[in-house]
Amino acid sequence: MPKHFRKGVKREHHFLKDIEKPLEEIASIPGVKKVIPGRIYASDSRGFEIKVTRETQSGLKLVAKSDGSVQEIFLVVDKSERELVWKEIEKLGEKWKKL
Repeated sequence: MPKHFRKGVKREHHFLKDIEKPLEEIASIPGVKKVIPGRIYASDSRGFEIKVTRETQSGLKLVAKSDGSVQEIFLVVDKSERELVWKEIEKLGEKWKKL
């Protein structure tokens, strides 16, 4: 694994508050090869949420929201595994909302 990856998550840039553990859970889903946090934007969001927004050429794009910020998250996932990974993230998302 390249030097900026630990537990399957790229750690070269900043994370939203309280997102590190959920990203590690996502990285442990069978079929997920890499979790790459992207840009952080200001928003008027409240609470915590992670959801899959679409497929990309190399996997899936997620959006994480946490009290006033939104962060893009990219997953590297084989095409054959994408539907299963998407469903698993939806299940985990319900758990994270209750925290």
